[in-house]
Amino acid sequence: MEHLFLEILANEAQKGNKPSKTFVVSINRVVAAISERFQVQCDVKHVENHLRIVKNQWQIICTIQAESGFGWDDNIKMITCDRSTYDAIVMIIYLYMLNIFQHCIFLLVILIVYNIQ
Repeated sequence: MEHLFLEILANEAQKGNKPSKTFVVSINRVVAAISERFQVQCDVKHVENHLRIVKNQWQIICTIQAESGFGWDDNIKMITCDRSTYDAIVMIIYLYMLNIFQHCIFLLVILIVYNIQ
């Protein structure tokens, strides 16, 4: 389904149609194609929701690629980086998650204290 979805929208983009009012026809084509090929009930809302997901994922990929130390391997269609860049990013994410966890514990303690009194 994903491949068919992206294939139709890529063809529409090559024609010059952009994700605005002109994409309505494209979205309807995706709905009809998925419903027919996979014998499922596909709705415009499903396609629009998935388009938002794809846009968000693409934005994340573009943001990561813009960072120093990251690249793109077109053969395997993946973001690449060297080991030191990977280790640095993992550490940043770990510290970020640890900070969020500590704030959650702090808030939980405050809630417990105020609920006891």
